[in-house]
Amino acid sequence: MSTFSKLQEEICLKFFMTPSYNMTNEKILYISNPDKLKTCSSPEYDFSKDVVYLPIGYKCINQKDIARLVIDMIRASIENSVLPVNSYDLIRRTNEFEESNRKSLMSTIDRNYINTHYYEECGESKTPKRRSGVTSKLTEENLNYYKGKVWPLGIVMYGIEEDLRGTVDHNVLSFSMASIELSTCVVFQEISHDDDLSPKNFVWFGKRGQDIPLFGFGEGNLTLKLSSIVNGVPGHKGHTINNLMRILAVHMTSNRYDRDNYVTINWNKVEMGKEHYLEKAPEGSWLAHIPYDFDSVTHAPANYMCNTCELGATTVQPIQDHLWQRTMSMGHKTVLTDADIETVNIIYSEECRGRFGKHDISI
Repeated sequence: MSTFSKLQEEICLKFFMTPSYNMTNEKILYISNPDKLKTCSSPEYDFSKDVVYLPIGYKCINQKDIARLVIDMIRASIENSVLPVNSYDLIRRTNEFEESNRKSLMSTIDRNYINTHYYEECGESKTPKRRSGVTSKLTEENLNYYKGKVWPLGIVMYGIEEDLRGTVDHNVLSFSMASIELSTCVVFQEISHDDDLSPKNFVWFGKRGQDIPLFGFGEGNLTLKLSSIVNGVPGHKGHTINNLMRILAVHMTSNRYDRDNYVTINWNKVEMGKEHYLEKAPEGSWLAHIPYDFDSVTHAPANYMCNTCELGATTVQPIQDHLWQRTMSMGHKTVLTDADIETVNIIYSEECRGRFGKHDISI
């Protein structure tokens, strides 16, 4: 029982010992070894029955092996469920532990995964600890990270090559810019090379240039190839607006610091040399109170940066998606969600206030 006591210090599930003769309507985990097993291999579990059997071999009666078998069983119960996991950032609501001050029986990934998927069942029986500094505003870590990455006053200066005006790609770009402007405090201000007062820092869309924009504000002239900015992998309808969000210093949702609780990256399918576009963003960029959003315009499609993704292969795979609903919809949104809007407005809150003369703005 000491193993279970230690496990329930880290996860929200609780273990209660009950006599075998007690009648109950609850599901029971029955630990036994009727076949006198020696090994510690995990069996296949039948969660449809009232009793779930967990055989533990007699050579496995130690904390480490018992903990591993129980964790495997709990993870199997999650993967067996047909109910989709809540796509909110539940990790922030679970207890945080100081790894350096204790010996853990489970990995951080296992702990966060279990707590996330069992959050609804566990409920909020007590006030959870919060990540230090989590608010609806930027934390000190956030401020340090985004310093120098956001566009001054929330204004992105840009220009477009004359021959590209009125093209389909130009119209798609304009629509995406308008979608961001209508929902956030950010403004895209068009310029031309004929202006007497040409800005020093701007983005230029032309027939040639970089295929992927730099992350956030950059000094000087950033020249981008319009066709590459607008057209992504097949099915990635959100490619254009995602690139604009990258220019605004908004990381892809699928690159969030906590993304391992929601998606898996199949690195063997990622195009060589493009791996860094799927790396997790630094912790300082993480707005911990904003939910993980599979519908975000910044979420990568399933075939993002894929080398060969025929026959349903993916680079970005939701952890729970039994009917492929998320796999089929990720990266297909062209209108900002509530989480997208809140992210942009929080990151640019101070810059936009500066543009409005320090008056408060709705974020």
